[in-house]
Amino acid sequence: MKATKEQVFEKLESLTTDAHQFACSLNIGAQRTEAFQIYEVLRRLQRRGAAAEILAATNPLFASTDCD
Repeated sequence: MKATKEQVFEKLESLTTDAHQFACSLNIGAQRTEAFQIYEVLRRLQRRGAAAEILAATNPLFASTDCD
């Protein structure tokens, strides 16, 4: 069965919550820092248009270019 857009975003929200809870459970250190970085990326993906921004910033093939 194919997931709907709403279902995908619900799963992303749930994963983001899980990532935050995991990060909070860790002691101060490199692993906690990395866990919060992952959480922050997931949180940002929930914003409208964020995926396009991330792709443009990390892959030049997705960057918009004006070819007039």
